Amino acid sequence: MRKLISILLALILMPGTSAMFAETAAPVADAPATQEAPSFVGPYVLTSAGQSADFQMVKTMLKMNKVENFTEDALLKPETMPEGVGTIIIVIGGSSKGLGAAGIDAEQELERIDSVVKYAAEKEIPILAMHIGGAARRGELSDKFIEPVVAVAQACIVVEEANLSDDLFGELGEKYEVPMTLIQKKSDGATALKDILH
Repeated sequence: MRKLISILLALILMPGTSAMFAETAAPVADAPATQEAPSFVGPYVLTSAGQSADFQMVKTMLKMNKVENFTEDALLKPETMPEGVGTIIIVIGGSSKGLGAAGIDAEQELERIDSVVKYAAEKEIPILAMHIGGAARRGELSDKFIEPVVAVAQACIVVEEANLSDDLFGELGEKYEVPMTLIQKKSDGATALKDILH
């Protein structure tokens, strides 16, 4: 009889025990992965994805913040990468005029960017993506360069206006787990850079 009671008690307690473990385990399983805050250090190299004038604007922002340990190369390639680079800053924005002046087309520019991001991954160099041209830098040409860069970036600074019509940057940020810093206007990029560069 004593043995039978023990068995019955065990059977009664087992479902409760399982439920208790299920309740405590579920929140752990459902907990979202936390993203570490990006940390960018120099020396920095600044390049373009699309050859827009926004590249020059970010160069001005770096100078405003008295960032001295940076070089610029709008047509950066792995073979022209400076030694000891700490961060690659890629300014996204397509310009047919800029591409023409550089003597390349959009496909050649995409190939160049692809080689740069592959080199960065191989050497474990973080990428900071920037899209500061707003709605004017959205469209068929500029949009070609957005996902290839954002997908491999550790963080992205975006003028909010560029994201309003379709939430492209929001969706890409979620898809690739890239922290997005949305700024109200282009000139706010200088402050955003000051906060993110160390």
